[in-house]
This record gives sequence, structure tokens and C-alpha cells, in this order.
Amino acid sequence: MVPASQNSIVKRNWILIRGLARGAGHWANFPEKLEQAFPGDKVYCVDIPGNGYLNSVPTPLKVSEFIVSFEEQLKQLNFDSSLPTYGYSLSLGSMAMVEWAKQRPNFFKKIYISNTSAANFSNVFKRLSVDAMKLGVRMRFIHSPEEREIASLETTTTLNKDQIFKDYRKSFDSMLSFSRTHSAHPKNVLRQLIAASTYAFPKNPPTEVVLMSGGKDKFVSAQCSKDIEKKWHCPHIIHPEAGHDISFQFPDWVVEHITETTT
Repeated sequence: MVPASQNSIVKRNWILIRGLARGAGHWANFPEKLEQAFPGDKVYCVDIPGNGYLNSVPTPLKVSEFIVSFEEQLKQLNFDSSLPTYGYSLSLGSMAMVEWAKQRPNFFKKIYISNTSAANFSNVFKRLSVDAMKLGVRMRFIHSPEEREIASLETTTTLNKDQIFKDYRKSFDSMLSFSRTHSAHPKNVLRQLIAASTYAFPKNPPTEVVLMSGGKDKFVSAQCSKDIEKKWHCPHIIHPEAGHDISFQFPDWVVEHITETTT
């Protein structure tokens, strides 16, 4: 269990952004665990255009064009910009968070980016694995929402179907319920892949950055995070047994390390 802060006064904002074809409702219990660790802080889940609650919106073909939508979502959520803002993100969401920090200097005090990559730091064969491409093909032939969710989790975690149902059933059911009504359109998934494939990180980190990665990521090579660490010389925390979606399989581990490194 992650220890809770003793200070219950509102003191920070947290912004969460998920990755390819995943929306705010795919975080499962992670936002709640973050709130428990930081009582009184505000947690905001925003969607990449084309995902989640915005699944009817065409995804821009450039990551740089996501930011306008993020800021509009925050306005609708009554975001308090006077508080220091931190971020946690995954994969394509981390590319978007880096871009947001670049476009809005001093907006983020610190960002935690997980299992992501950059076109100018890693080659394409590291950035999109064979397993990820196989999943894309499989999804075209799987029509059951439940089976699609299982296939996704079997690729983005190190869990199998039996483990998902035995140990993660509540989280799985919440994600499945969200996917039934807020799944991304295949055209938007393709547009997101195009945006991700061309996105380059700035030469230097745009704010304070902590990298997190899974040592057994089957979706994006774990080497990509090491490439970022080498270029940016930023802290890099690795879970040796985690896959791509660390916050689904090991939410307590993620929150624990965020708690240890947040001031």
C-alpha cells in the first residue's frame, strides 16, 4: 500500500495522458491510487483527440497539434493554473506531454514519462515492435470487445488471460466498460501512429523529467527509454518485470516511485 501524504491541503495538479487508442477511462484504478497518495491534490485525465471521450474527433497528424485540445479540456474541468502542475503519461501520451512542456515553458514543474520513444533518438524497429504490429493485425479480426481488451492487455502487460481474470478483474471490467462506448476508430489509430512515427524530442528536456520503463515491454523496446536517458541525462526508473502498461499491472509501484521523487 502506498503511504498517503500527511498534508491534506490542495497543493498540486496532476495531469494524466494515456497512449495509442486509449482514453481517460483506461487508467483503471491508477488515478484513485494517485489521489490516495496525495490527498487534496487534483488529478485531471485528458484525452488525446480521437481517443476516449473525444473518439469522434479526428486525431491531428502532428503531436504538436494535440495541445490545443488538452488545454480546452482543462478549461472544461475548471483547472486551477495557480497550483504547481505535475504529469504522468504513457507512450504516445508521453510524447504529447513532452511537447506540451516544450510549448508552455514553466507549465509543468515535473513530468513522469513512461515507455515512450522519439523519432530522433531511436530507430523505427525499436519504437514499434513486431508484437505491436501483430496486435494491430489481430484487432482487425477480433470483433468481441472483451477479446479485444484481453488481446490488448496480453501485449501491453506480461499477464495472460487467466491472470487478468484472477488478479485484475475489477480493473479489466472498468476498462472493458469504457471501451464498449469510447473505443478509438481505426482511422484515428492510424493517424496516431503517423503522429507518433514522426515526433522528435527537443535536444534538451523541456522541464524536469523522470523516465519510467518496463524491462519486459513487448510493445515498444525498453531500449527507447535508455536512449532518452542517454540523451537527456535524466533519472530513469526501471521495473524489470513490467511490460508497456506499467500503471495497469503495477500501479502501486508507479505511485510509490512518484511519491518518493515528488516535492
